Amino acid sequence: MKKNLLIKLMVALIATTTIFSCKKENRSATETKNGTVASVTSKNGRLVFKNSDAFKETASALINKDAGYLLNWEKDFNFTSLRSDSSASQAYDSFGFPVFYGSILNNKGEYMIADTIVYFNNGYKYLISNNDEALLNKIKKDPSLATLKFKAGIVPITTSSEVKSGSLSTQSTSLPGGGTDARYQHQFLRNGDPNSQRKFVFEIFNYVESAGQTSICYVRTRIKQEYLGGNKPGNWLPTSTESYVKKITGMNFTVGFFNTGNGTLSYVTGSNINLSETDITKLDYTLCTFQASQSTITVSLTGTYSATVLPPWNTDGKSTYTANVAW
Repeated sequence: MKKNLLIKLMVALIATTTIFSCKKENRSATETKNGTVASVTSKNGRLVFKNSDAFKETASALINKDAGYLLNWEKDFNFTSLRSDSSASQAYDSFGFPVFYGSILNNKGEYMIADTIVYFNNGYKYLISNNDEALLNKIKKDPSLATLKFKAGIVPITTSSEVKSGSLSTQSTSLPGGGTDARYQHQFLRNGDPNSQRKFVFEIFNYVESAGQTSICYVRTRIKQEYLGGNKPGNWLPTSTESYVKKITGMNFTVGFFNTGNGTLSYVTGSNINLSETDITKLDYTLCTFQASQSTITVSLTGTYSATVLPPWNTDGKSTYTANVAW
């Protein structure tokens, strides 16, 4: 069964960056990949992309790459990536960036396209032209001084259907809340311990950056594990020590959107996609990315999602969950 979801966009992608890197500051590097050459440099602790096309090419090259690939891609640049700084990554977690953003942003949430500094903070993307470091510092102290800023983050999905799955029943919002459709959830106890509450979450969502009259969207699906911690009720946090197997099999999807060329309705489809990862992190897969001229897109997706915690965290064999999803 397929259900269309209306996803409200607010996306904007400032085209940016490259495919390869270099060890010395201010020194550019190029790599030919599928006939395309892109360039990038590092300067003042940031990646600098030659132009918007370079960013688009890099985004295309890095989407859905694993952590090892991203590490090898970024390690020769003379900067500290957001991905490599755990405390900075947590501070920016609310944006819901595509995974590869952790490799192109520095640990201050910045990169450059030509002479424009791109800075992310508190749900916005700020653009500072002419490499104006003084203005950037002023905006960090007083965001109202910015003349070019755009919304960025996860956009809620609207749906009226209710689906029961596992021990939880949700309706159109994620638990504990936010912009994701996380109706498929399963709560369990690690090795039967009532003080070790866990849950698996299967979700679909949309990362959007607004850019005036157009938007750029990353439609994504994810499998993650969380634990109940802290002093607040419902304070679910990402697990960071328990290895688990995540699989998606037979995934099919259709995404409809209004393109920016002539405003006609266009579609992106995928069929029989199979994914598998075994580690302590979440599985985060981008279905597609595109630029849209209107604020509504439709998505339908089906497939089998499963997650299983590995020993010694699953000695009772109950820390597992499989769902035939239909968004």
